[in-house]
Amino acid sequence: MRESGDGIHFAIADASSDRLMGTVGLKKTDWRARVSEVGYWTAPWARGRGIAAEATRALGRWVLMDQAFQRMELLAATENTASRKVALRAGLHREGILRNAGFVHAGRVDLVLFSLVPEDLRGTAPAPTDSGP
Repeated sequence: MRESGDGIHFAIADASSDRLMGTVGLKKTDWRARVSEVGYWTAPWARGRGIAAEATRALGRWVLMDQAFQRMELLAATENTASRKVALRAGLHREGILRNAGFVHAGRVDLVLFSLVPEDLRGTAPAPTDSGP
């Protein structure tokens, strides 16, 4: 992904055992606009420990502060409450619903759009909330 310019992926590993706990990365990168979408996966045995939110928060800080990007987005199906919680715990802000914008194994779904911008990391933006489906 990095060589194509589309994004970059990182492993999330247990510090003591080096066992793979998940991945986090950027995709659909728009270099001109300095915007990218975050995605992640967590091993079933590692879920519920906050690692997806921690990794997403760290990636957001890196891409916005160190790489001078202007926006990081996260899309989650409206019914995917776990991913919506990860987005909020990582400090992303809910912007709204993208109707019929996603596709999962069961068919088309609405997506919730979350974002993180540099001002969010500087403490000048209001706290994130999720007040919708």
